Amino acid sequence: MPHRLKVLFLIFAGTLSNLYGQEKSRPVLIDNIFLTGNNKTRDRIILRELSVEIGQTYEYEALKQILEADRNKIYNTKLFNEVKVEMLELDYNKVDVVIQVAERWYLFPIPLLDITDRNFNDWWVNHDHDFDRLIYGLSLYHFNMRGMNERMTLTAQFGYTRRFEVEYSFPYIDRSQRNGLSFFWKYLEYNNLHYKVEDNKRVFYESENRLKTTYHFGGRYTLRNSFYTRHSFGLEYSINNVADTVLELNPDYLGTGTNRQQYAKVSYTFSLDKRDIVAYPLRGYAFVAEAYHIGFGSKNSVSKTGFDTNYSRYLDLGKGFYFSNYSAASLSVPGKQPYTLLSGMGFRNNLVRGYELYVIYSQNYFLNKATFKKEIFKGSTRWKSMPLEQFQYIPYGLYLKTYLDVGYAKNTEGFEGNSLLGDRWLAGTGIGLDFVTMYDFVIRAEYSFNNIGEHGFFLSLTSDF
Repeated sequence: MPHRLKVLFLIFAGTLSNLYGQEKSRPVLIDNIFLTGNNKTRDRIILRELSVEIGQTYEYEALKQILEADRNKIYNTKLFNEVKVEMLELDYNKVDVVIQVAERWYLFPIPLLDITDRNFNDWWVNHDHDFDRLIYGLSLYHFNMRGMNERMTLTAQFGYTRRFEVEYSFPYIDRSQRNGLSFFWKYLEYNNLHYKVEDNKRVFYESENRLKTTYHFGGRYTLRNSFYTRHSFGLEYSINNVADTVLELNPDYLGTGTNRQQYAKVSYTFSLDKRDIVAYPLRGYAFVAEAYHIGFGSKNSVSKTGFDTNYSRYLDLGKGFYFSNYSAASLSVPGKQPYTLLSGMGFRNNLVRGYELYVIYSQNYFLNKATFKKEIFKGSTRWKSMPLEQFQYIPYGLYLKTYLDVGYAKNTEGFEGNSLLGDRWLAGTGIGLDFVTMYDFVIRAEYSFNNIGEHGFFLSLTSDF
């Protein structure tokens, strides 16, 4: 290429690069914000999640990223099946923001059929999938009652455990939408009760007579002083009454020397949540820390002070590969506690995969879970013949994964039930599939191996962490 043509080419390429850079960094002013599709949800509930304002100027590319984050925040309210946030360019330096939402179905009178055990695998293996251990009834969930993202739950449960529960939450009680309240009341009664642990498995006693009743009620105040952080203060009260039979089976069941245990619990929780999609996150991070005291104002000498924390991180590695890690720790004093106040690993997310059949009661434990996954497919479809519009949109995704978990639980003082797994390092690994679909529904199918030589298939209906 002649020297003169080279110079002209470089000048032309530089000009294009300059124009592209200007396009990315050009300032744009938001002239207006439009909301569509929120037939019930109040505008201010959606606008609360926005980082942008009318009349403010932003760099074009930066605004696109901000609106993507705002789209995730709106979706994480769990009020909508679909959320689209787009810019409508009015001219070179002026845009409108258009937010389109498709509301979910908010009223669910759901027949209740569940198991009383910690998880499906515990019921299937440890209790021989005994159908007598099923619980049944009716739950009424009413979300977004007045279009303000409130939630009411009414439950009447029968079968293995009887439970009656009322819960109501107001995420915002003020115009600034920073302060929220929630309240609950529940009553439970048991004719079949776990009263001790042997070899890290709970032992149950069944009777024709009532063995235990529990009243539990309380409230919580939440301050959301920024988009991603929450401060929560809770006050609860519990009353447990047991039959003489329970104390004969385990004199330390209540730890009060009587058939009655009652105590208050005060707690403070801080959470920082910057996950992209809370139901099944692939990017971002979350941190939670809780400090609590049980026994404040107690008449029956029950006392426990504790601190729980967890941190999760989610990384997009590109080309459909993802990595996530979850770490959790729990500390509490004093070391010796009644059976009803024991906690530890083996519940919800706080377990080493491969040990789903076990529980490890511990005042002090540490846990780390790592998952590497590959997206197999992801998409959505519309079920056009469905008469209810709120159920027509069906998102779906399938992920193949492998994982490695480790944990350590210090044996609780004077507790003999941890003879198999207490005071030792635990490890579990395996492979699995996650299926994600509408209304935040997740199915996990996993085949795990643990470091005491066991292996097996495990099924769960929640995300890993």
